Amino acid sequence: MPPLPRLYYVTTGLDEATAFATWSAVLAPLFEPRAAGPGKKIPTGSASGVIIGSIIIAKVAFAAQDFVRTPERIAVTPDHLLLHLYLTGGFNGEITGQQTTIGPGKVAMIDLGHPVNTRAFASSTISLIVPRALLGDAPLDKLKPRLDPFRNDLLAAHIRSLQERSAQLTEADVEATVADTVVFLKRLLTAAPDDKLEQQKQADETILALTEATIRDNLASPDLTPEWLAQQLDISRATLYRVFADHGGIMKHVQERRLLAVQAALSDPLETRRLSKLATDLGFSSEAHFSRSFRARFGVTASAYRKSQREASATIQLTSPEIVQHWWMTVSGG
Repeated sequence: MPPLPRLYYVTTGLDEATAFATWSAVLAPLFEPRAAGPGKKIPTGSASGVIIGSIIIAKVAFAAQDFVRTPERIAVTPDHLLLHLYLTGGFNGEITGQQTTIGPGKVAMIDLGHPVNTRAFASSTISLIVPRALLGDAPLDKLKPRLDPFRNDLLAAHIRSLQERSAQLTEADVEATVADTVVFLKRLLTAAPDDKLEQQKQADETILALTEATIRDNLASPDLTPEWLAQQLDISRATLYRVFADHGGIMKHVQERRLLAVQAALSDPLETRRLSKLATDLGFSSEAHFSRSFRARFGVTASAYRKSQREASATIQLTSPEIVQHWWMTVSGG
């Protein structure tokens, strides 16, 4: 089956008027971007994402600007849930009815049924957009702008994993991917008693998710060993080995994460690093080691894979802002 439709909006290199018009059109269902700060530079940004049935996952980068969602905009656009993970940068202002500050590593829980008025720094982010109807009886009326650290880290891990896998998904994967995300979010957003929360922290699936997130954040580190991971996660090495026994062992899993991270980067139209730089940044001991490992895992050279992805992407990218506007206005999640 062919890959899913990809959204691709890049304003770099455009003249200011065109860049602002494009960025404003892409954001129209969500916010009005406004110039911020003493310089009052024209607000711009870029987004690259995938429509996975009733949800969207996208990498988004933007210059410093204000984001405003007024009652008038709320009245004419659906009130989806925007889960916005900041990799760099951040913002302060009002979301989900409360004043809040968001920085790197934090997920902003933005209920678009409420006004938004934030001042954002130049940022790199991943956005997950989920229609409210998908979440059924989840207690969204009690949603806070930020989760507690434990739930934040779990959600950040889920968002990053989904974005990493998104370019490889096909129509056959949509139903299960959306269902898994919905189940995860419902469980995450439902408050649990302290004893249940402690059990959740010790659950194998939680350890697996947080270990994967720690690995992903430290792929280039020479300290990425079982001993170091166990210390970072405050678990025993025996627990770590047990959790990863069905995944071929912890160090084999580290190598797999490195290869999947490279694959995701080579599928990303916003990714411009040379192969040698990717190999270094993602923890391979040499470019030759990287080349052998990639070809053994995926059956093609990294350069050939990148070329094929760019060619495929060019045929399925949806570059008109009307595409995301149409999705936003028509998808119900039902």
